[in-house]
Amino acid sequence: MDTHQVESPDMSMTTRRRLIASLLAGGAVVAAAPLFAGHASAAEADAPPPRDAADNEGLNVCLERESRMVTTYRNALTGLTGNDLTAMSLILDHHVAYAQALKGYLAVEVGKPSSAPLASPSGSLASIARQLAALEDQTASIHTDTLATINGLDAATLLASIVTVEARHAAALLLIAGASPIAAVGN
Repeated sequence: MDTHQVESPDMSMTTRRRLIASLLAGGAVVAAAPLFAGHASAAEADAPPPRDAADNEGLNVCLERESRMVTTYRNALTGLTGNDLTAMSLILDHHVAYAQALKGYLAVEVGKPSSAPLASPSGSLASIARQLAALEDQTASIHTDTLATINGLDAATLLASIVTVEARHAAALLLIAGASPIAAVGN
C-alpha cells in the first residue's frame, strides 16, 4: 500500500535542496520511461502501433526545441555558483537527456536541430528563473501539442514523460522567482 504525505502551504517547498531532490526524481522517470514504453499495453489488440513513421516530423520539432533549450541553459550557467549552479546543471542535464532520447528514437530519421539559444538569460538564478520558467512552460506546450498528433505508443510515452518533468521544472523555477506555491503549481 502506498502512502502519500500532502504538505500544507505552511511547509516550505522552496529550498534548493528539495528542488534538486524533486528534479532528480522527475529525471529518473524520464530516464526509465523508454525502457518500459514497449511493454505498457502491447497485449491489447486495438493498441496503437509501437512506432509510426508519421511521427518523425513532430518528434524532430520537439528535438529542435530541446536542442535550443540545451544551449539556453548552457548560457544561463555562466556566473552561477553553489546550489544555483547545481540546480541549473541538473535541469540542463535533463534537456540533454531529452534531446538524446529523441535522437535515439528517431535514429536515421533525425533532422539537424539548431543550436541557437531561445534566450540569453544572465545574472543570478532568482533574476533569470521567471524567464526560464516561461521557456519550460512553452516547451511543455509544444510537446503537448505534438503529443496530440502522435500515432505511435513509444513516441507518445517518450513525449509524455518529458512533458511531466518540464512542468516540474517550470513550477520549481517559478518558486525560485518568488511565486507562491499555489501560483507556481497553477502554471
